[in-house]
Amino acid sequence: MSQQLCGLDWVKLNRCWRRRAATRSDLQDTDWDDDNWLVRSDVLDTGHYQTRMSLANGYLGINVATTGPFFEVDEPLAGDNYNGWPLYNTRHTFASIAGFYTNQDPVIGTNYPWLNQYGKESFVAGIPHWSGLVVEADGHFLNASVAKEDISHYSTKLDVAAGLLSWEYTWKPSGGDAITVEYSMLVHKLYVNQAAVQLKLTASRDINVTVYDVLEGNSASRTDFFGKKYETHSSFPMIWTAVSPIGVSNVTAYVYSSLQGNECVDPNSRKEVPGGFLGDPHDASIAQSVAVKLVAGKTAVIGKFIGIASTDAFEDPKSVANAAAITGATLGFATLLHSHIQEWASILTRDSVDSYHDPGGLLPTDIRLQELQVISVTTPFMILQNTVGPNAIAAAGYNSRLNIHSIPVCGIASDCYGGLVFWDAETWMALGLQVSHPQHIETVVNYRVEKYPQAKENIKTAFTSSKNQTGRFSGGAVYPWTSARYGNCTGTGPCFDYEYHVNGDIAITFRNQFAVTGDAKHFKDTLLPITNDLVYFLSEALDYNETSGYYELWNATDPDEYANNVNNVGYATALIQRLFNETNELNVMFGLPHNETWNKIGEQMRLPVDEEVGIILEYGSMNGSIVVKQADVVLLDDILHYENPYSLNNLDYYANKQSIDGPGMTYAAFSIVANEISPSGCSSYTYDTYSSQPYIRAPFFQFSEQLIDNFYINGGTHPAFPFLTGMGGANRVAIFGYLGLRLFVDKLDVDPSLPPQVKYLNYRTFYWQGYGINATSNSTHTTLARLPNKILPTANKDYASSPLPVTLGTRPGKFWLGTKPLVLKNRMIGQTPTVAGNILQCKRLVQGDYLYLPGQFPIAAIDGASSTKWQPENSTRVNYISVDLGADTAFHPLKSMLLDWGAQPPAYYEVLFTNTSIPPFDERSDVRNVTAGYVEISEPYDPRLLYVIRPVKANQTNVTLEAGHWSGRYAHLGIKGNLANESSFAGGTVAEWSVVADFGDERYNWRYQEGY
Repeated sequence: MSQQLCGLDWVKLNRCWRRRAATRSDLQDTDWDDDNWLVRSDVLDTGHYQTRMSLANGYLGINVATTGPFFEVDEPLAGDNYNGWPLYNTRHTFASIAGFYTNQDPVIGTNYPWLNQYGKESFVAGIPHWSGLVVEADGHFLNASVAKEDISHYSTKLDVAAGLLSWEYTWKPSGGDAITVEYSMLVHKLYVNQAAVQLKLTASRDINVTVYDVLEGNSASRTDFFGKKYETHSSFPMIWTAVSPIGVSNVTAYVYSSLQGNECVDPNSRKEVPGGFLGDPHDASIAQSVAVKLVAGKTAVIGKFIGIASTDAFEDPKSVANAAAITGATLGFATLLHSHIQEWASILTRDSVDSYHDPGGLLPTDIRLQELQVISVTTPFMILQNTVGPNAIAAAGYNSRLNIHSIPVCGIASDCYGGLVFWDAETWMALGLQVSHPQHIETVVNYRVEKYPQAKENIKTAFTSSKNQTGRFSGGAVYPWTSARYGNCTGTGPCFDYEYHVNGDIAITFRNQFAVTGDAKHFKDTLLPITNDLVYFLSEALDYNETSGYYELWNATDPDEYANNVNNVGYATALIQRLFNETNELNVMFGLPHNETWNKIGEQMRLPVDEEVGIILEYGSMNGSIVVKQADVVLLDDILHYENPYSLNNLDYYANKQSIDGPGMTYAAFSIVANEISPSGCSSYTYDTYSSQPYIRAPFFQFSEQLIDNFYINGGTHPAFPFLTGMGGANRVAIFGYLGLRLFVDKLDVDPSLPPQVKYLNYRTFYWQGYGINATSNSTHTTLARLPNKILPTANKDYASSPLPVTLGTRPGKFWLGTKPLVLKNRMIGQTPTVAGNILQCKRLVQGDYLYLPGQFPIAAIDGASSTKWQPENSTRVNYISVDLGADTAFHPLKSMLLDWGAQPPAYYEVLFTNTSIPPFDERSDVRNVTAGYVEISEPYDPRLLYVIRPVKANQTNVTLEAGHWSGRYAHLGIKGNLANESSFAGGTVAEWSVVADFGDERYNWRYQEGY
């Protein structure tokens, strides 16, 4: 029986808050079955990419319409239906194959257009959209364009545990007789060339319909048509079509489709459908039809069985695709579904995801924790769809060509960002899954290994850059910023004068793979030589500054892409320094020479630092006007574990400089770092919320790249979707943030601390040196336990019968994890007050009906950190946040009120206490006014200081209270107006609200009782 919350068998994720309609992320009509991992929605929203789902298996991928498995072109929303950089093409459902890239002329978007003279670009090519089963009744068609008024009782469901997408609804063609329609589809996780769609039709009256099996060529973007055929001699009704990527004539993808039906289907009625009959004509389109006789009350069943293969992975793709389609039709949908479910059950196991359930197995009632539980399942699923596991490789005859393609930003089923591979794969998508699914994430590592020969050749293109001095580079390897078929330097993916850090990010991923798997042989033979070449290149990419006497990286761009082509970049400098030291250590570990030159250069490198303010600069010439696109300097603590005394100042400073138009994975890094370095408070939980909740889109919990999807108000970005980078970031928070896991090859390092909102967390099974480990945390302690049944084939044999060395971050001591569990104390930062005597910090908020801007959560006002903000949406009304101090809380006399307004103070504020009432208040409310007034700006904006780097200073109102004011069960803060921008509809900000109580005399500390 499913767990019941709110009296429902399905956990209804009704939002207790609302956000701007522009975010299109309201989940009020989305259900989550927590026992069976099912997402369900009854909202039919057609023509919009946010409501469409993608299915993939790591080799094949397809995006489908909201009404069913159809091809669909987006309807413009606020005049926009375009993908973003670099293609800027019309959004539509897309289908492709891993590694199916073009070799073509440049497109609209690029980085360095002058590089186009040296070679062509490469982007993902589509294949015909293969899943369509279109129904015709009385001249009316059931497809993506079906009239919404003809659809009723609509429901769509994603069975995450089974990797199965389905739809069910009633279709009344033009208001005629009702037909119950059920579609189900899968992309087989074990047999990667296979996919299947099943259609069930049940009519209320006898009716004859026609079903069309469609291979829609309009999805085959950036391809050349190769051939197609309506087969007449196959054992099953069969059609096929084939395309080649533009400019790659020696690669062809074949898409085969076969039909099967029950007795309601007339096999003798099969016909070839004329071109253009079902939509815009395309050379690669082909369709076949069959007549179906629907008898009232009897269900007609039609199965569509797909086989797909391309030359990139198979020598004879036509035969492979044909055989896959025939095998599917022979076995039938139920048999395919069974083996498909079994494979997913072996991958996405219950212990492989984080669990926020209490020890009794119940989910907390807090809606945010329920949402965290949902995405702890859906985010790894979305990314793992785009990987091929060891079982699938074995099933394909140990075909090693299947897992060498990495993961594009939006996966195989999208052409967002041109299907290119960025650092997103290594740093954001892979890391959270590398520790739990290292064999599946090998595709990210293998892609870089596959492109290594080209990376060595790329060194020869230095002449196209500012580093074109003759003889400057004597060896090494360099990867381009973006990469596709070839891994060469291009206009979109320059190797020089741009984001050099990608090379170090790759090296870190190699090291992490070794730390997780314990596969020393593979690391020494394959990954370490590449690492040495990358570090060698970076050592020669540095310039010596004669004035400062230090080596610096010039004309570079770090992760913050708003700051291009600057000198002495902070993140890359730290990254290179770390790589010098760590690579030498790894070389010594494996008996290789120690490079003294790297040590000497590293000693002559300095981070750009503002000592007066106490922060690491993004780059040497940075000034105070900086606006940051995405996590940059904070990655020194998150990814690099770079020891420095500026960490807390960095976090606060750059949080206040972060653009609201940046991509969402940024706040995952902030959450991890806040949990690691903050001495008090629970801002890690606020940032955790920020990293996911505003970016989730209904109904399938897919992430958008942007807080707001409207191009005209989000800074001019056409959001990437589904944004796997953001999902990967959110998937990192629990294990790298709350558990504090840091990956080293010689020790298992954790530093746990749960925010007060999270009472219990059972982390995903993770691996260190090939050994599976379970970790569970409650509010005060964390328990580690080895899992004897979870050992990788590559595990380090040194630990087979020996305990694992364990360290606790910067805390002293060394521990050992043997056969018995190891219990560790948590750092209690959430219970440590930032302001002494503050009774509000990290307490539970009462959700009210007051709108707030995306990401500007009410909890930010009481999380003990001024770097997070609450900002109501409406400045013309009094907006309240209400803090529940608990039914059994003691009452205290109040001493003072501290209000940090941030940069946009409200015009008016009031602080109230009640014992029973919450807003909106009326004459019957038990309201006790504590203080109120008009805000005076204490830190006025001075344009003369715009370019000055200064410590973060905010407007503050501090009130010393007269005797006689007492706390109650509920504390309320109301604000109105916005002094920073009086014409703005958005309200003022609250960075931190503290109520300081006098705990001096316990005789006067009363406890709340009903009726007081």
